[in-house]
Amino acid sequence: MKKIITVLFICVYSLTSFGQDTVKTKIKEYYLTLADFSPVTLQLKYKRQIVKKTYFKIGLVSLGYSENSQVMQDPNLSPSFNTYYSGGLELGIEFRKHLTKKFSLFHGPNLSFIYNESISRRQDPLISPSDLKSTVQTYRFSIPYSLGILFNVNSNILVAAEINPNISFNHQAYNNNYTPYSNVISENLSAGVDNRLVLLSIVYRL
Repeated sequence: MKKIITVLFICVYSLTSFGQDTVKTKIKEYYLTLADFSPVTLQLKYKRQIVKKTYFKIGLVSLGYSENSQVMQDPNLSPSFNTYYSGGLELGIEFRKHLTKKFSLFHGPNLSFIYNESISRRQDPLISPSDLKSTVQTYRFSIPYSLGILFNVNSNILVAAEINPNISFNHQAYNNNYTPYSNVISENLSAGVDNRLVLLSIVYRL
């Protein structure tokens, strides 16, 4: 894992240095991406051309927040309130190939870190509120590889669609103050696709 990260940073640095002398007017792109619906999850990315068909990118990913409550019909059951939020950082390099004047393919490796937390609280007048709180914290380190297509609506507006197969390492901690014996930490290594949906982006190009 450390070797892969080191190689990626060397590639980004080398391409950036080389690009200073080969591209006089560099293209810049700003992405607003819908990553999921439930809860609504967004991404904000910036891409900058470093050589003719190569871009450096950096962005905020998995930006999401939601709240909900559950009030039971049975008065003997306590209501519960749930909060979820997430956010992360991603950077990488991207290679492009023009298919037509309107369509382009892009692909490239990334490094990604995402944190999310789910908090559940119950209300019971006989029990301290701090004892009725449970949390699930997740730290996710991954190496996604982006595969996508760009469509030029006009010279400044584009639409992008992509998928991101990846290898990821997840560290998850469950904590319940009322039943501390059930607290657990789990870790796993997995391969898959970052999102259930194809990522759809509106792109502004300068």
